Amino acid sequence: MNTPNQQDKTPYRNEQAKRGFFEHLRGAKGFSESSVNDYADAIGQWQVFSGGEDFATFNKSKAAAYCEWLIRKTTKTPDGKLKPATRYHYLRRVKEFFQWLASQPEYSQKLVKADTDFLRISKKDMQIVLSGTTKAMPTLEEVQQVIGSIEPTNEIAMRDRALISFALITGCRISAIISLKMKSFDKETRRIHQNPADGVRTKNSKTIITTFFPIGWDEPSRYFLEWYEYLESKGFAPDDPIFPATSSEISTKKAYSKDSIGRSFWNDTGSARKIFEKRCVNAGVKYYHPHSYRHLVVSLMSKMRLTEEEKRAISLTLGHENIGTTFGAYGYGSMGVERAVDIVRELRDFQNSDGTVELPDEVRAYLRRLLGDK
Repeated sequence: MNTPNQQDKTPYRNEQAKRGFFEHLRGAKGFSESSVNDYADAIGQWQVFSGGEDFATFNKSKAAAYCEWLIRKTTKTPDGKLKPATRYHYLRRVKEFFQWLASQPEYSQKLVKADTDFLRISKKDMQIVLSGTTKAMPTLEEVQQVIGSIEPTNEIAMRDRALISFALITGCRISAIISLKMKSFDKETRRIHQNPADGVRTKNSKTIITTFFPIGWDEPSRYFLEWYEYLESKGFAPDDPIFPATSSEISTKKAYSKDSIGRSFWNDTGSARKIFEKRCVNAGVKYYHPHSYRHLVVSLMSKMRLTEEEKRAISLTLGHENIGTTFGAYGYGSMGVERAVDIVRELRDFQNSDGTVELPDEVRAYLRRLLGDK
């Protein structure tokens, strides 16, 4: 039990410990501010549970009690409880915090690192987490309908068509797309350099080099290239945006221009998301948020018979360090049992006499180019 004097110092010590941990996440791990905020939220939940007790009092009994507290915690979700995946992420972040804290000089004699192993969900719940959820995403036919419905009658329509086309063929995150500069794209190699040093907003400030994925439909890449070359003809410089915001210049009629682009970047992803929503509504297609196009790309790639090397190439091109992230959370992880059975039955259609499986030559050649092989 803390004495009154100790209680006065506890909030300060706890805040000091959190600040040190957040600096570690930003500096040593290169985490984005959004990711740091997720850790702050998880640690905040621990503090609610513990009543703001000194972090130095952490032990395995409190860890186990915290797991039970999360199970009982009421929420505004339909079933009134935290989902297993939410509890898992709270626990892994709190666990990482206390493991880091146990290695700090002022806490090393007070905390037992092994006690953090009690911050865990049950095996049953872990199976639910690992199985993933069905990702809401458009079909290729729906995206074709959206893109095909955009008549390039002015700069805004041209930009919007190129924007949605680019999201489809690259799988880039929308935050990166809206911060790309003209110099981020190499026309000759068709490579997109998502470089945080150039101001491109990637997840965890990671440098990513990507290109166009072979989705079996050529128009999107053509629409994007036409847009890029149009910007070049307008004299866009290397540091100008590939997807500029709508012009805010005042015309002679004192009206906001709805047909022309400017040369400024969007401040956030909100305006770009509204473009996706507007164009879906106009095409009579259900709206899917921009990130769902990333899932669609992986879904299309997952239908190919890929080697482990090719999976690795796709994973790196999407900015994932782990193949399991790409083909688990994004791809095969959401596969239903019926689809799995169908795939096994279809394998023989692709088999050679020696039992090997062949990809079409053009697809295999493309994936080799992703790896930089000749």
